[in-house]
Amino acid sequence: MSSIFKKIKSAFIIEEGSDNQSSEEFKESASQETAGGEAASTPEELPVNLEVPSSDGEINPRFTDILLKALEANNQEGFDYIEFKRSLQNLLKMNMEEDTVYKSAYATAQTLGATPNGLISSAQRYLTVLKKEEDKFKVALNNQRAKQIDGGQEEVKQLERAIEGKRKQIQKLQQEIEQSENHLAKLQGEIKTSAQKIEDTRSDFVASYLNLVRQIEQDIENIGKYLN
Repeated sequence: MSSIFKKIKSAFIIEEGSDNQSSEEFKESASQETAGGEAASTPEELPVNLEVPSSDGEINPRFTDILLKALEANNQEGFDYIEFKRSLQNLLKMNMEEDTVYKSAYATAQTLGATPNGLISSAQRYLTVLKKEEDKFKVALNNQRAKQIDGGQEEVKQLERAIEGKRKQIQKLQQEIEQSENHLAKLQGEIKTSAQKIEDTRSDFVASYLNLVRQIEQDIENIGKYLN
């Protein structure tokens, strides 16, 4: 872990949730695609007849690190929002009033050439970086959805047509029909499990993303409130 990455990570209070073991394999694949760049776009919606319970998601250390590494890759030279954020975190540990925290951090920042508008501009730049990571994640998530769900749904449809045809056959085909029905039930279970993994992964990313975005947005609001 680079010193710059440690610096950026220390600037944010990260509430780390536990990894969901059932979706670990998918998270690894989606994380690699997110970090690796863009891929072909695929439909964003799950099949309408596939019900997947939604979840609030947890702040995931892996996704948080991916997002923070993106901030690291776009870190600006000199004193910018990240350095200001680190000062805020250090002062918050002293149980000071919020306005005092911002004003004290800014007093130091001023000596290094920082201005409220400059800090806001820098923070907004990092928000843009995070938004690009969100867009890349959506592409990666859609690719996984296409691989794990869309293909399976087509196989389900094929089996349903086969079952309907076998129902019209004589009694000697009953065993084959029953075997196909068992296969169908198993496949539908696997598809639903995959869909749940994807939903859990999406929720974890959103929670991690919103945790960082809300901190930055709050800082932007407070900078404008306390420093202008």
